[in-house]
Amino acid sequence: MSGGPRRTEIRRSGSALIALVLVVVVVPSARALEFEPQAAIVTRVVDGDSLVLRFPDAPEDDRIEYRANLIGVDAPGEGEAECAAGMVTAIARRLLQEERIWVEWDRHDRKTADGRLLVYVHHFDDRDADLNATYIEQGWGWVPRAYPADRKQDYLELEREARAAKRGLWGMPCAPVP
Repeated sequence: MSGGPRRTEIRRSGSALIALVLVVVVVPSARALEFEPQAAIVTRVVDGDSLVLRFPDAPEDDRIEYRANLIGVDAPGEGEAECAAGMVTAIARRLLQEERIWVEWDRHDRKTADGRLLVYVHHFDDRDADLNATYIEQGWGWVPRAYPADRKQDYLELEREARAAKRGLWGMPCAPVP
């Protein structure tokens, strides 16, 4: 037997190289997403509190889409105030679909366990206009109690006011029980 590499070792090395190349080509670069306030475009509204975002100012090769959820807001969906889910999704589409927005991050959580981004959304031209707060204030959603968020106390006060005024979901027969 010669002292050179065996065929199985060569095949194994070749397989590892192919796997490495696939990882480099398929996995997006970490440069694409910096947790700094930045512009994003809503490419799709999934439901009342879930969006798909693209960051246009990222390097050209890194302009991929990310699933995102509004932090500090839960909106109707399966099993939660279902009678209002269509209405809230339609409002979100009207406000956000294909819009350029300004995204900010929470200091507690920036991603969910499954990799979704957690974002505060603002009008691009009016960065003081917190759309997460608008959702709560108008009664289109509620504050999830189980998760921390920088703006949670402010959002809870907006929710109390919306509930008392029976705005949005709070005036419907399927109002959530946060």
